[in-house]
Amino acid sequence: MPNLPFTALTMKKLTFCTPVLWARRASLLALSGSVALFLSACERNLTPDGPNLEDLYGNFEIREGLAVSAATVDFSAGQTVHFTAKTSISADWVLEVRGTTSGSRWRLEGKSKELNASNATWEGQTTQFPTFAAENCAVKLWYVGQPDTLRSTVQVTGTRALSGIVLDVFDAPAIQTHWTPFLQTGANMKFTVVNEAPRAQGASYYRMGGTVAWDWLIGMLDLFANDYDATDGFGLPTDASKVYFNGIFKQKAGLSNGIVLLQFREDDNGDGVYQSNSEDLWAVELRPSANWKLESLKYSDLVTLINGVPASSVGNGIHEPHKLHQVSVLFLANPSSGYAECDADALVFTLNEPAKLYCARCKRRWCWLPSSSALWRRRLRWARSAPLCWTPLPCRASALCTTNPIPTTTTPTSTVLPR
Repeated sequence: MPNLPFTALTMKKLTFCTPVLWARRASLLALSGSVALFLSACERNLTPDGPNLEDLYGNFEIREGLAVSAATVDFSAGQTVHFTAKTSISADWVLEVRGTTSGSRWRLEGKSKELNASNATWEGQTTQFPTFAAENCAVKLWYVGQPDTLRSTVQVTGTRALSGIVLDVFDAPAIQTHWTPFLQTGANMKFTVVNEAPRAQGASYYRMGGTVAWDWLIGMLDLFANDYDATDGFGLPTDASKVYFNGIFKQKAGLSNGIVLLQFREDDNGDGVYQSNSEDLWAVELRPSANWKLESLKYSDLVTLINGVPASSVGNGIHEPHKLHQVSVLFLANPSSGYAECDADALVFTLNEPAKLYCARCKRRWCWLPSSSALWRRRLRWARSAPLCWTPLPCRASALCTTNPIPTTTTPTSTVLPR
């Protein structure tokens, strides 16, 4: 046989194969290809699906104790401080900062081997009112199920400023002169600034209280845009989804009859006057608890309320914060329920996000406590790899509150106190 190239020789031999032998060789070639494909597809995936066995069964040891990145921090200058610690295995931890003078607390929880700037940075906010003062703060860190508590301190030299379009924080002067108050002639009327503990932020807050046996309205505060800063719409932008109204509220312990009704009147046609029969009035009804709570309300979520129930708008139906003409804070109670009292502080508009006074942040994410147990379980699973801050859900659905609807209240035209 002539000396042919391999491929040609192979083809020549196959030409003289019997049909049976041809079939056998074809089967062997197919089988060898399948085996090669099977072996190539069986490469091991070295990424584990479950928890690290070392974290489950390893010995817990503290490799590095609690340390603070700075001895002092000035939050008013935009400074932050972070905390560090290391353990031998990933473990659940709780970090808490407590003001030794104010009693304020900031609490952060997570699960990791290490605390560092990425998961344990404090920006000056609080988890439990009041807000922090310029004071010495005690820091402690403990690991769930472990006996030791690690401790340190940090000195706050400046508190974080309340940023945004601040309507009032009720510190000096006692109450801003741009408010127009109205009080009914009821009993035990208390519409004044107080500085009693417990405070929410700053030195003072505003108290609304009294007994009015013939009307739901006890008293109210009005703030007009042109009295505030002579700027249309309080200087707010046109995009309602980027505007938040924030306020801190609480009710006197032992009482539950007080209602805070926030109203936002728009000058739809731009004539400088609000027309009740043709222009939008957005509102939200709050029923504060006995503890200070920050309410952050997105402007685009506000609704028209009639007798406490959402209804169709009377204006163009478009949320236009840049046309906001008047902000009103009404204090109400059922006339038959007796004395009512609620406190308010830090009324402020913020842009793009709620106010940051309250609610610890988990790195660019608000940590809201879901009301659904299923959502809560999912959030717990997510929290295994990220710090979790325990803070109440801001009242974003309170505008839809329909329980115990109140009658429509007409703004009184007499007994108006001077500005």
